[in-house]
Amino acid sequence: MANTAAVATPVNGMLVYDLSTNCFKGYQNGGWSDCGFAPSAAAVAASTSVLSQIGSQADSPDTENAVVTAADLSNILPAITGVIAANQTAYQDYIDANPGAFSSPATQAEVQAMVDAVNAVASDAVLTQIGNEADNPDSVNSVVTVAQLGYILPALTAIESAHEASYQNYIDGNPDAFSSPATQAEVQAMVDAIAPQDVVSTTGKIWMDRNLGATQVATSSADAAAYGDMYQWGRAADGHQLRTNTTTTSTLATTSTPGHGDFITSVTLPTDWLEDQDDTLWQGVSGTNNPCPSGYRLPTATEFNNEVSSFGSLNLAGAYASVLKLPATGSRSYGSGTINPPGEVGNYWSSTVSGDYSRSLGFNNNSASVGTSNRGFGLSVRCIKD
Repeated sequence: MANTAAVATPVNGMLVYDLSTNCFKGYQNGGWSDCGFAPSAAAVAASTSVLSQIGSQADSPDTENAVVTAADLSNILPAITGVIAANQTAYQDYIDANPGAFSSPATQAEVQAMVDAVNAVASDAVLTQIGNEADNPDSVNSVVTVAQLGYILPALTAIESAHEASYQNYIDGNPDAFSSPATQAEVQAMVDAIAPQDVVSTTGKIWMDRNLGATQVATSSADAAAYGDMYQWGRAADGHQLRTNTTTTSTLATTSTPGHGDFITSVTLPTDWLEDQDDTLWQGVSGTNNPCPSGYRLPTATEFNNEVSSFGSLNLAGAYASVLKLPATGSRSYGSGTINPPGEVGNYWSSTVSGDYSRSLGFNNNSASVGTSNRGFGLSVRCIKD
């Protein structure tokens, strides 16, 4: 490279040999390093500015409120580790409340100590919450979010946003699995238990081994822990799908993101939850509102038909006996929002549209087939790998 100016769009981590100075230079924190990978003058200036800002905002009495951002903290050299964007307000509050913890300007070590302390408090708070929600009898429904799980230290691995409802259901359904407060190991065990495995059906397709929102693979057709959530067709996981959610509204959504978690009812054909129907929802792994984990999508009607053809018997028993172990999940009424008792009928959405309706798999004691359903129904979802 003739010189660093010849690089039109440098990115952090880029390494070049600068012929004008006959040395290697690296790009980091918005600028090129000097020879030998020393931080660039711009990077040093940015770090010094943030440390000065923190030192100034850690005043006593507190007349200057801290406004340092998580992005600002990332400019400090040597690099601060463990910065969590969601804890930004907590970092600011810590600076205002602990002026004695900082020099003026602050040092990197002082800021690292702040980040570690704030993160530890946030982690402890989430573990305490989970311990409280894992009560027996279950009087406190779990509402812990995936974002909150991200606060736990040491950091949990393999958290999936699509499994948020499953984590909540697991906490409510397995109180003996948690201490009070819960431990990181207990929560990691939950995440690992919820993580679905792949199963290969006789058609050669790869499926998740359980329904979305289920805490386990079905052990029978009437296994309540395997029923999972109940989605209105094309809608994202916004809370409406939870079986424990009894809140309904008859106001149809005007966009594909209603902005609330109420189950939307309708008694006027075509009984969709959307005011203007949208056939583009749930189409493929990148489809709008796809509720499946990364790399998965809803199956098509054809894919469900192929699975039905492989059932040993065309009924509820055949659905459960298949590799997919499909339980009889029931459905939720588009007109009233009430849940039709599970254990006798199974209903699963496909991504395929059919006029004003969408295709779905249904089975009971006497039959199993793919038909059409009103999009306002709450049905189960079983994801297939793309």
